[in-house]
Amino acid sequence: MSSPKLSRGALWLLITFSGAQTANAVATVFVNLFMLVVAHDLTGLITFNIGYFVALSIVFYAASKVFHGQPPLVPYRWGLFLTMAFYGLLLLLSHHAGHMVLTLGIIYGIAQGSYWFGFNLMTFDTIDKDSRMHFFGMSGAINSIAGVAAPLFSGFIISTFSGLGGYLIVFAAALALYAAALIVSSGVPMGPPMHLQPVTDSWRVVAERPDWALIIKTVVIRGTREGITSISGLFLIFFATHNAALVGIYTAATALARMAASLLVTRHVRDSRQMQAMSLGVAGIIGAGLLLLAGSSWPWIFAYGMLFALTLPFYMIPSETIPMGVMDNDPQITQRRVSYTLSREVALNVGRLLTVAILSIGVHWIAAPVMVIILILATSVIQIWNVWAMGRIITPEIG
Repeated sequence: MSSPKLSRGALWLLITFSGAQTANAVATVFVNLFMLVVAHDLTGLITFNIGYFVALSIVFYAASKVFHGQPPLVPYRWGLFLTMAFYGLLLLLSHHAGHMVLTLGIIYGIAQGSYWFGFNLMTFDTIDKDSRMHFFGMSGAINSIAGVAAPLFSGFIISTFSGLGGYLIVFAAALALYAAALIVSSGVPMGPPMHLQPVTDSWRVVAERPDWALIIKTVVIRGTREGITSISGLFLIFFATHNAALVGIYTAATALARMAASLLVTRHVRDSRQMQAMSLGVAGIIGAGLLLLAGSSWPWIFAYGMLFALTLPFYMIPSETIPMGVMDNDPQITQRRVSYTLSREVALNVGRLLTVAILSIGVHWIAAPVMVIILILATSVIQIWNVWAMGRIITPEIG
């Protein structure tokens, strides 16, 4: 059975999204590493991420009001522009950024919040229901290709130039790629305007629909894992080696593994196999975390990253498509899609913030690498509940 073809609009969305994600592949890991370097400890990195996730949550609500009556392409394009401005600010601040990690996190959260708010709505408006698994699988594979070359480039540049010079070159490259994505986004269909619902409607859909309430619980739990994922690999590798080039190699190798796994999911996983795929994915990320109990030197961290990357798409791709299927069952989805998106994205950030908050408190009593490993294992194990919830309740609702 061949995968459904993407429409012309979905292809343009795939291209602009891949361009922006290529910029993220070039710079996002090294933005976090930059914050770790200029702040001189893990606290600076944690503070930056707290500002980022808090702003990310708030801006989803703000965007629904600011962009009322406009298609989601508008906040998406504003997100691209504001992210360009964020990288421009890093270029201006250079080493002075260490005094503004919280402010920078907030600015980055506002920029990326607008970007993701628009993108998430466009995936619903632009991509046919039967093509969603194909779209997310292809975007995962394409972005992983960029994710292989980009971190190698960035790690090499940062290691080659002394001081912060390499970081600034990387940020300039990301700024240019975001500019290209902004230009290409003009090919994406505008889509229907967003209907303004009261802020409370994003909570009302949770109260009115038990299946969506369960989705929200699974999204919070998934967010706990994502909160530590953005920090764990780069911190553990850099802590063990203090070498940006090795951070780049680690990031590129894991991206290649994710690409291979995403292609497998795209080709072989259909609705009837989603639960088996998710079970495999969760078993893999738990197994990856257990490897860190065997050793904390860079080969063990590398093994953790590879197993995690090879199995995560089996969990993540179905968990992205299942909520959309639940949304499809609402006959008022066109009018309420903003409310669904708000509740989902805020729930995801609540989970992320919970993990980062626990990390920020825990490092005062437990060595930072040990605390990171504890959270990796804990947040991996609790994903088992998500598989049970979706398999027992959510999937039959879609079916």
